[in-house]
Amino acid sequence: MSSERFEVIFAGVGGMGALTAGQLLAEAALAYYPCVTWYPNITTARRNAPADCIVIYSKEVIASPLIHRVGAAVIIESSQLRTFEDRVKPGGLVIVETAGLKDHVSRRDITVKKIPGLETALRLGNSRAANLLMLGAYIGSTNTLPPELIEEKLEDRFSKNKKVLEINLRAFHEGIRLGHN
Repeated sequence: MSSERFEVIFAGVGGMGALTAGQLLAEAALAYYPCVTWYPNITTARRNAPADCIVIYSKEVIASPLIHRVGAAVIIESSQLRTFEDRVKPGGLVIVETAGLKDHVSRRDITVKKIPGLETALRLGNSRAANLLMLGAYIGSTNTLPPELIEEKLEDRFSKNKKVLEINLRAFHEGIRLGHN
């Protein structure tokens, strides 16, 4: 955690949890960073329509939550890879879901991690936890926040449904493991 500022886009389509993953990250970052923004972009606000959010967390003041180039992109729906690949800064990171992945990253100046989020979430018991698995992959790859901060937010959000909480925590931890690889 040497940097003072982190920027990430979570990209997917409506109903896949990209906004939820970003919101959880932003909420958790508030415990560690004094300046945090979460900027959702819902386009047509319907299922299967593009949906993304930008999360910035920093030790310094954030001038604007709306930026074009980020340090990392988490592509929860592989069809969004082409749209967001060019928005990652040179030297940045792209974490992309492998389910349905047809495109290949053409850039050589970024790191790419392919994560079987949907497949792994299904194996863990619920495909809807794929977004949390991808969030875990981001945390495992970047170490920008202690995982315990995300775990606390998951416990707050899902405390009334222990089964969902358990699956989400398992997915998040599995994502961290995959992100470390």
